[in-house]
Amino acid sequence: MLKSMTGYGRGTGHGAGYTVGVEIRSVNHRFREIAIRGPREWLALEDDLRRAVAREISRGRVDVYISVLPDPTVGDPAILDIALARAVKKAGDALAADLGFPDGISLRDILAIPGVVRPQEAAVDPEVARPVVKRALDAALRMLAAARRREGERLEEDARHRFSHLSRLVEEIGLLAADVPKEYRRRLEEKMQEWNLPGVVDAGRMAVEVAMLADRASIEEEIVRLSSHLGQFEAALGSREAVGRRLEFLLQEMFREFNTIGAKACSAEIALRVVDAKTVLEQLREQVQNVE
Repeated sequence: MLKSMTGYGRGTGHGAGYTVGVEIRSVNHRFREIAIRGPREWLALEDDLRRAVAREISRGRVDVYISVLPDPTVGDPAILDIALARAVKKAGDALAADLGFPDGISLRDILAIPGVVRPQEAAVDPEVARPVVKRALDAALRMLAAARRREGERLEEDARHRFSHLSRLVEEIGLLAADVPKEYRRRLEEKMQEWNLPGVVDAGRMAVEVAMLADRASIEEEIVRLSSHLGQFEAALGSREAVGRRLEFLLQEMFREFNTIGAKACSAEIALRVVDAKTVLEQLREQVQNVE
């Protein structure tokens, strides 16, 4: 089953008076690249988090976001700075008296001053936080994996459909290639008629010329290699391993074989199928670029 490199997952962990949230976003990338963003004081956990992500993802750009909030069910969710509030009240009343305002500063005015009331900071020892972070990360990775599998199923279904079309084209090209010598003989005979040479060249010489031309234009080896590549491609589609790079390589090799066939085979029917095949290969390449 193919896995897409694109997905999203999130998870939450609770413990020790705080809540940890983890979000993971992954997109396609030629290699594996993991970026972790979170509280600065939790950098000690970064290596463990990176290894945990790497065990699940072998290819793609992965961004991990970690947020820490105090648990509102444990302790005071906010901190009141009494000293600052008193200082603000004293300064406000003094200013009101100096300017001749009848009323001093109100409680609402004091509470609106930045810093008087502030959220409780989740300053937690990373080692204490480790199991909570792990629970949140594991939940996010499970959600991400499910999303990548769903997208991978869609990619595989589409790839198999295009693969079937490509296999039919290769089969048709192989059948048409068997008629290439006959086509060469027909063209050679037409030229001889045009140049008024019938009977001048004996049948043996004609056979030799046709054989030489057919040998130079033979695409048998290319068809054999294409059949091999198609077999490997189909096998990779059913693999549980990360096969994105292998699929890209096989498509690249198939492009090369079709280019050679197009250059060697002097057949309009074969040329049409080569164009169709290269179109299908390009569509497959676009899809495979999203496969892990």
